[in-house]
Amino acid sequence: MGLFSGLEKFGFKNEDMKVYEPDQEEVKESQVQPEKEVLIPEPTYLFPKTHECPVCYEKFKSLAVRAGKLRSIGQDDDLRPLYRGMDPIKYDAIVCPHCGYAALSRYFDRMMPHQGKTLRAEVKSKFKGMEISDDMYSYDEALLRYKMVLMCDVVGGVKTSRRAYTCLKLGWVIRGKIEQEGHQLTQEEIEQLHSEEMECIENAYEGYVKALSNESFPMSGMDEQTVMCLVAELAFKLQKYREALLLISQLVGKKDVSPRIKDKALLLKDKIRLEVSVEAN
Repeated sequence: MGLFSGLEKFGFKNEDMKVYEPDQEEVKESQVQPEKEVLIPEPTYLFPKTHECPVCYEKFKSLAVRAGKLRSIGQDDDLRPLYRGMDPIKYDAIVCPHCGYAALSRYFDRMMPHQGKTLRAEVKSKFKGMEISDDMYSYDEALLRYKMVLMCDVVGGVKTSRRAYTCLKLGWVIRGKIEQEGHQLTQEEIEQLHSEEMECIENAYEGYVKALSNESFPMSGMDEQTVMCLVAELAFKLQKYREALLLISQLVGKKDVSPRIKDKALLLKDKIRLEVSVEAN
């Protein structure tokens, strides 16, 4: 039935007639089809990069990301970068398949003689080898690689801020696994991963707090303001609200604080106030 039904007995077939013709702009909009997102296979973003291990001096290849193919879609509050289509953080942990030495890409070639000696004695002598995928890394593979990095950081006695950075990025990889594979996991497995992520955040926070008092900048490639803002965010995640507010106060009180950092710090301050008021009720 319609407004013009019944007129067919008079010879009019107007089932599709409309009282008002749509505006031309509406017609154009209705004809425009939404752009379909084309999912690019993860291996397309990757290529094998050759490295020379500073511990055993053997050459090997590790998967690296073609940065030019990445499309940024923002970042989490704790600076974890987000990209459309894939998670490049999985590929930042480099592990030598010959001796087990591992480090994040920015640090892989930075090796003091005494660190190499220690790693040869404590890691190379015990390493039993690691299977390496040649097309892409799963989250489980990435997590193992990051844990190798953290172990080598500890054994090699690297700077506190560097260990903190590894813990931070390990937490990011765990978060990525939860986001991408959570639908395949049991509630118990998800809770365990959340617990491991919080342990990473706790260690990253502890490391950066120590580093702020005895290391110079840049730290993990970040300036002082960025690190202070990051540490405040980590404190918030750990419900250390007093510590977070103290850092925020120090930040916004700086004469040279950048508008971006100041805005982020004040937004975090508002989040803390909201959390505290909710808990009070």
